[in-house]
Amino acid sequence: MSYEQQMNQQETGGGALSVDRLLSALRRRLKIVIAMPILAAVVSVLFALSLPNRYDASAVVQIDPRKKSISSFEGVLENLKADGAVVDSEEEIIGSRLIALKVIDILGLRTDPEFSRPPLWQRTLTALGLRAPDLPEPVPPAAELGSTVNIDPITGFLGPEKPGQTHPARDEVAVAFSERLRVTRIRKTLLLDIRFSAESAAKAARIANTVAEVYLAEQVKQKREVTDHAAKLLEQKLEALRAELTEKERRVARFKAENDIFDTEGQILGEKQLARLMEQTVIARNNTAEARAKYELAQRIARDGSDFSNIADVLQSQTIRLLKEQYAKATGREAELATRYGSRHPDMQKVRAEVAEARAQIENEIGRLVANLQNEVQIAERRERELNESLASLKGDDTLSKTAGVRLKELQRDTDTTKSLYEALLARYKQTVETQSLHLPDARIVEQADAPLFPASPKRKQLVVLGTLGGGALGLMIAILLEFMTFGIGRPEDVERVFELAHLASLPAAAADEPPRAALHEMRLMVAEPSGTFAEAIRGLRREVDVRRAHLGPRIIQVSASMPGEGSGIVASNLALNFALTGARVLLIDGDLRRFHLTRELAPTRRHGFADALAEGFAPESLILRDASTGLHFLPGAGPAPTTLAAAEILSSPSAASALARLKSQFDVLVVDSAPLLPVIDGRVLADYADQIVFVMAWRRTPKQLARRALSSLGFNQNKLVGVVVNQVDQDVLADQTGGMVSLPRSIPWPSTAPPSRSAA
Repeated sequence: MSYEQQMNQQETGGGALSVDRLLSALRRRLKIVIAMPILAAVVSVLFALSLPNRYDASAVVQIDPRKKSISSFEGVLENLKADGAVVDSEEEIIGSRLIALKVIDILGLRTDPEFSRPPLWQRTLTALGLRAPDLPEPVPPAAELGSTVNIDPITGFLGPEKPGQTHPARDEVAVAFSERLRVTRIRKTLLLDIRFSAESAAKAARIANTVAEVYLAEQVKQKREVTDHAAKLLEQKLEALRAELTEKERRVARFKAENDIFDTEGQILGEKQLARLMEQTVIARNNTAEARAKYELAQRIARDGSDFSNIADVLQSQTIRLLKEQYAKATGREAELATRYGSRHPDMQKVRAEVAEARAQIENEIGRLVANLQNEVQIAERRERELNESLASLKGDDTLSKTAGVRLKELQRDTDTTKSLYEALLARYKQTVETQSLHLPDARIVEQADAPLFPASPKRKQLVVLGTLGGGALGLMIAILLEFMTFGIGRPEDVERVFELAHLASLPAAAADEPPRAALHEMRLMVAEPSGTFAEAIRGLRREVDVRRAHLGPRIIQVSASMPGEGSGIVASNLALNFALTGARVLLIDGDLRRFHLTRELAPTRRHGFADALAEGFAPESLILRDASTGLHFLPGAGPAPTTLAAAEILSSPSAASALARLKSQFDVLVVDSAPLLPVIDGRVLADYADQIVFVMAWRRTPKQLARRALSSLGFNQNKLVGVVVNQVDQDVLADQTGGMVSLPRSIPWPSTAPPSRSAA
């Protein structure tokens, strides 16, 4: 398998997160893994403590389908049925906006901060100055919320498409109320659980009970409204039938008058019929007088409005008797409570409302009876007038003809039919009027809500536990994410895992608290700081290079990198110094014929160099400089004047091969600092002459993909790769990553070192 195929395999499979790698990543970022759950626990505790307590109070209402009535009259609206659809519908009605608005108005919840203040997140933004405070807007009560405004942002900008295409005005208090109200059916029974959540236990119980009471009151109100509507319809129909019946009776009377028929038996008026007619006239006159007297007496009582003692006897109404008893009980209870409570006590207000309601019902009943008496007076007067007209028109004793008798019977039957229908509707109308104020709800409260002893929310322990677990999970995710997002090579084992090459050494960077080093000083760290961590790492690098040599004898060691600035020159210079300090004959060659980094630092006053010798055809041996203190030999790259040939052509020429062969025979080790492999071809050309290649990467800076491309560019010379040197390593971070396994001295004395002397070899 070629090296490029191996790299492709690493790209596809090397990113897998094994158990060992996962544990290693967690160990390297143990601070994050531990800090995140601790921070989350603290935040969860603060958040849980900032949440207000919520108490749930529950009232239970039963849908009662049994027939209930105070009087024997049948009501207009039937009782609710005991089926699931009805119970579900009543559940929605209890939780409806109508009930909510009425409860809000009754209890004055619009001024309650719990319902009128904005949510917690809005209050937090306002406190931090990130949101302007809300200005309270007056919201009309439930009776005035019929007005509508447009709340659709798109329609609000473009305007409604059609007139009336609007939505009800949003009532924030009603929304907050509905969010706290929950109405549920208890299993498959007729019981409904009305549960309300509030910050106060007493308030939660009071609101839950009020919702149940308002629901029952709405049922009674609905029945009363339906009954009132039915009474109005019956009254309109009665008026039409009364006019029709009157017209038909007049037509019968007119027919009798035209045919001289004065009774339904068709007999000629005689003394007996005349006496009977006169008797009926007297009775009618007496009835009229009696009806008028009752009507006038009822009118006086109604105008007076204060004495109800004898009204029931005068008007002979069982309903008024019952209402008077209720009124007497209410006034008695009012007098009893007045001795114990003040005028503003809720019970006093409630009993006064009952007294006022009973009095209003009596007055309404008196008004209705007065209206009925007025109708009776009118009927009696009309009857009296008809009898008088009959007496006046009584003529002769002519016999009713047969044709007139048949026609009379036909007219009389039609009149009787209309009269029967009128009387039936009149009776139904009176029953409906009687039941207008005698309705009972189709539900009952079976359990009043009591103030709970303990809050239902928030579950602070659960919040803290969940927050801590969430923080721990987040810490693990961050650690794993950072492991995948690590740029370049961060650990020694990553070299072997990613590139399948030996990790030769990790060269430390200067500590942040150390003074900046001069470039020449960095080139000679092996001499300037022989006991430092960098020198120890170079010694380890030299040993790794030695043990991996393919054969004994002279050798050319090429030090390369993928891009400029990765420190290949520093590595090459100090590696050559270390070889020289062991007593070997070592030549350091500046093979970067474009930047001449080593030449500018080690031989700034040179006149000619390696490139000049190859280009002009003279021996490069005459240009070699020697450091007397270390014995290191150095061949500069070029002189200050530019060469006539390009660097790649110079290195590819036969003279370059022969020159390197001669130099190799004269020295034990040739260390060549080459140009970067990717930007130019020079380093790849030099690889043809090298025996060993050392690849340098900047710690956490050289992208892995870029390093793969550089190594792949060596082609068949990849088998000369000795391994990888990781340069510019931050020792503090490396120690954290390895869990403290790497412990290197932090402060190293800098001995005063004079610049090396240079002489021709």
